[in-house]
Amino acid sequence: MGDDKGMGRAAEQIEASNEGDEALVRAGHLRADQVRRVTLTALVDSGATMLVLPEDVIQRLGLPVVRTVRSRLGNGQIVSSTVYGPARLKVLERVANVDVMSVPAGAPALLGQVPLELLDFVVDPKNRRLAPNPESPDPAMALMDLL
Repeated sequence: MGDDKGMGRAAEQIEASNEGDEALVRAGHLRADQVRRVTLTALVDSGATMLVLPEDVIQRLGLPVVRTVRSRLGNGQIVSSTVYGPARLKVLERVANVDVMSVPAGAPALLGQVPLELLDFVVDPKNRRLAPNPESPDPAMALMDLL
């Protein structure tokens, strides 16, 4: 996980839902109100790679295990972590499907570099918030590079 090296941290309200449930809604096999979802505050940590959620939140979402990975904690320690997914992540009206790394219950949720890139957000450290990439043509829609 990342280390902010003394810089101010940004926090952002996020919504995560079970993408499998969302697919069942699109196919007409599940009602929208039956989708497992959570809303919580995540620390924006560009030093982290993925979306990181506490294990109890992942269990409430009912996400399946995707793989086990080695991850480096902020203190440099290497640990084994479980990755779940996919989850549908919604931040400031932008949406992306992402895998989720687990941390123990009670640990903070982290919004890492991969979801930030997928959603085309930049961190405004002075104001401690996320902002749409100024190059995006529409603040509600991410700009994707195909080069």
